[in-house]
Amino acid sequence: MSEQLGRAWMDFLAAETAVQPVLLVLEDLHWGDFGTVRFIDTALRECGKRPWMVLALARPEIYETFPRLWAERKHVQQIRLKELGKKAGERLVRQVLGDSVGTDTVERLVKLADGNTFYLEELIRAVAEGKDRGRDGTLPETVLAMVETRLARFSFEARRVLRTASVFGEVFWEGGVVRMMAGLMEPSIVSEWLARLVEQEMLGVRPISRFPGEREIAFRHALLREGAYSSLTDEDRRLVHRIAGEWLEQHGEGDPMVLAGHFERGGDGERAAAHYLRAAEQAFVVRDLEAARARADLGLGCAPPDELRLPLLGMRCQVASSGMQRVGDVMPDAEALLGAAPRGSLPWARAMLAYLPGALMTGRISDFLTKVELLLEVEPALEAAGTIALSFLIGGITLDYIGQVPATNALEERFSAIVDWAGEHELLTRFWWNVLLAERALHLQEAPWRSFQHAEALVAIADVTGGAVYDVSSKLIRGLALWCLGAWADAKRVLEGIAAADTTMGISSSLRRLALSWLYADTGALGDARTLAAELAEHGHARRNALEESRGRWLLAEVLRRQGDLDAADREVAAALAKAVPLEQPVVLATLAQLRLAQGRAAEAVASAEDAFARAEALGGYGVFRGAFLRLTRAEAFHAAGDLDTARAAIAHARTRLLAIASQIADPAFRTRFLEDVPENARTLALARAWLGEPAPEA
Repeated sequence: MSEQLGRAWMDFLAAETAVQPVLLVLEDLHWGDFGTVRFIDTALRECGKRPWMVLALARPEIYETFPRLWAERKHVQQIRLKELGKKAGERLVRQVLGDSVGTDTVERLVKLADGNTFYLEELIRAVAEGKDRGRDGTLPETVLAMVETRLARFSFEARRVLRTASVFGEVFWEGGVVRMMAGLMEPSIVSEWLARLVEQEMLGVRPISRFPGEREIAFRHALLREGAYSSLTDEDRRLVHRIAGEWLEQHGEGDPMVLAGHFERGGDGERAAAHYLRAAEQAFVVRDLEAARARADLGLGCAPPDELRLPLLGMRCQVASSGMQRVGDVMPDAEALLGAAPRGSLPWARAMLAYLPGALMTGRISDFLTKVELLLEVEPALEAAGTIALSFLIGGITLDYIGQVPATNALEERFSAIVDWAGEHELLTRFWWNVLLAERALHLQEAPWRSFQHAEALVAIADVTGGAVYDVSSKLIRGLALWCLGAWADAKRVLEGIAAADTTMGISSSLRRLALSWLYADTGALGDARTLAAELAEHGHARRNALEESRGRWLLAEVLRRQGDLDAADREVAAALAKAVPLEQPVVLATLAQLRLAQGRAAEAVASAEDAFARAEALGGYGVFRGAFLRLTRAEAFHAAGDLDTARAAIAHARTRLLAIASQIADPAFRTRFLEDVPENARTLALARAWLGEPAPEA
């Protein structure tokens, strides 16, 4: 008993006539000594009529130290504080750390504290001081000390069982613990200790086990598991993690990240890397590109042999090419793979996917052309056929963009041979083949109906293969074809429903916003068109993607022209023209010509229109299906400049070409919308009637 307490008590007894109530407060009584508790108990018995009160504060383990504390005294009240609720815990975290703290961190701290306010406060303090256990895997020393004190009350055997079980995490299986403790403790003894710990409510048996025939058990408190795990030596951790990984592998654990974590901590880098690769593949299938890249990086961090290192590098390349982000970062990986991986293998194919757009974005056109030539000779492995097909798509579209149309024709011929070789059952090869034909039909051949038919074939394949990327790709092509055909409502519905196309379509990731912005402008929603165009331009600029930036600035110039802000449109069209790929320079020049007409500079409009027309004829295509817009602009420019004969000849040519395209549209309803609803098409026919005196064509 402390001297201070004793003196206070003697003073109280001496004041026999005292009527002033006395309050005696005992804090942390769970750490009190037996003498003090017995003294207070005697006082409660002997001085029960005096005006005094004892307030004792303690943790629940007080009853482990003093099982029948004051049980025989009258007027003793026990008040147990309830656990802190989830919402209250979240409010406390945000009150201390601020609203900027991530939701994941809030949920993790509240879950770990499990209603214990002291634990939660200490965990919050650790985050505030930059000692977040989510980052460094350790508990605050104050919390750890309390957990270790609690564990110390168990026998050596119980602690050993808890330490071993903690390797699995908060949930484990009895058979796994028995396997991990083989040679250290008999199976029956392990089971007996687990049963005792369940009886003591340290552990809980789950009614359903993930592994049939194996009893699944969970730690009652996450911190108990953390404390047990922290008491393992590094050597013990390596051993039991490896055994845990093997046990889970044998029992069919389906999460490769779980297995990879055990084998990495167990010092088996090769097996860990193999599971990280499988985990990266799983993430990529569902288009979680960040997770796929992170898992590939983890696998590479295990220093795996080449048979795993090359596929992991290949995964990094495919992730980069899919999102068109960090392509420059993986160019060294891609170059290394193209030299080290067998030509036509899956890692080689994935390297090609990153290398082609990477070389284009960094201006290495000669390197791009050299690598594309390899596709003309490649003999793909069957498992790589779909990925190599995607390389053909990227290579072919890019060749068209940079004005190398004959090279794309040769590539298309080789691609066709690979499609035939792969056969009907290799659906991904056929899928990307249809995408190439559909896109070329639009940006090169002015054949929207043919593109729509390829889009329908894509939808059928996507329905069979499943997967978000194929669904989004097929819908993107279908939306583009509908836009070009003038089916505004259908195109708008499809394109607005696939925002994921902006980040997962690689070199085609800007097409959705391009089509939607122009569609909005044509239907009078100039504000929406301007917002989307600016977003595309800024996105491309931030990522140094000249193709995206040029398209965004061209669209912005077109919208600003229609809004009457001619000076701003002039600046944007100049910036767009400076970055535009050769195939799209004619349509940018067409917008420039329209701008000059709006400015009353007819001669300059003619010069820009003629330049655009000459470039398009030389290239054999007009880019993003704006040929009718360019031909109409050329005719209007000549008319504004007073060259009426040339204007009439130009509009006659535009009308003839337009009707030839319309004649390929088999569906009469689509053909009517194409001729009457697309603004440049309707105006071409109207001007032809006005200038040439010809009747309107039959739909």
